Amino acid sequence: MLTANYKDGIIRDGSSVGSGSVLGNLKDGVIRKGNSPYPGNGDAQGNVKNDVIRKGNSPYPGNGDAILNIKGGVVRAGTSPYPGNGDQKGAVTDFSIKGMDRELDSEMVAAYHFLVKKIV
Repeated sequence: MLTANYKDGIIRDGSSVGSGSVLGNLKDGVIRKGNSPYPGNGDAQGNVKNDVIRKGNSPYPGNGDAILNIKGGVVRAGTSPYPGNGDQKGAVTDFSIKGMDRELDSEMVAAYHFLVKKIV
C-alpha cells in the first residue's frame, strides 16, 4: 500500500513528512496532479467545497460532478451535493494522509482519492 504524506501543500509518496516523490498538491480547495513542488501547478483532478468532493478539471471549487461527501467523520459516495447522503465508504481516518491533520477532512479525503488510491 502506498504511504503518502503532506507538507506545505504538497502530497508525496514517502512515509516521512516532506520526503518522497511528488504526487500532486492542494491549493485553495483544488487537488492537482503532477510532479511540481509548487502548490497550484499541475492538472486539476477535482475540488472540495462545503464538504463535497467533486471530480473534474475546473480550477474553481464547487464545479464538477459530486462523487464523495463528508459528514460527521463519515465518507459517503454518491452524486448528491448534500453531505450525509450516499453509500457509506468508511471513516475519514480510513483515508488519512500523514501531516494533513490540520487541513479539512474533505481536503484530506479528496487528496487521498485523486492522488493515492481511488475510493470510488
